[in-house]
Amino acid sequence: MNGDAEWQQWRRETFGVPGTVRRDGPQFTGLIEAARREPRRVERMLRAGLAAGDMLAAQSFTALAAAGLAPADAVSILRTALVRATDEFRIRVAEALYTLTRDPGWAMPIAGALSGATSELVRLDAAVALGSFPPSTALVRALATAVRDPEYLVRYHAANTLLRWSGDPRQVDGVPTLLEKLTGDTEGAWQAAADELTARLSR
Repeated sequence: MNGDAEWQQWRRETFGVPGTVRRDGPQFTGLIEAARREPRRVERMLRAGLAAGDMLAAQSFTALAAAGLAPADAVSILRTALVRATDEFRIRVAEALYTLTRDPGWAMPIAGALSGATSELVRLDAAVALGSFPPSTALVRALATAVRDPEYLVRYHAANTLLRWSGDPRQVDGVPTLLEKLTGDTEGAWQAAADELTARLSR
């Protein structure tokens, strides 16, 4: 059995059928138990999952790090995977690296997806993911640019992250002036929303 086929079989045994994982989200209890029993096998399987570009493999490193069970060379493994990673897989790998290292610099690959991905779903995902990082000048700039994205949901989630960073616990829906600008049909309205959000951060 080749590495990808072995990974797919182990993935199904550990997490369940792919359709259920997609619908309900991954559950990591089985992974944590397996890592306690067979840490070397788990590492080998997750390496195969990363080689296959499977987001669940990257998310598994995040879960193992949170449980104190990450492989000793997890950072090196993930850094290697990041080199060729794209789109949502790149976001998940960067998140795992941040969980392991607490280095906020791992936000930059996600910011790159926010500005450069062709898929609005990937840009949306990146806008949400950046909310787990501390704000920086570069990230605020990237999200302010995303507030002017042609796709509403990207604008919405970018605005939510900026709003959270400003210390406001509300979603954009709870700030009528912002929501009106974001739902406008001109770039001028979106720019006004970006300006308002960045002004809140500078107070």
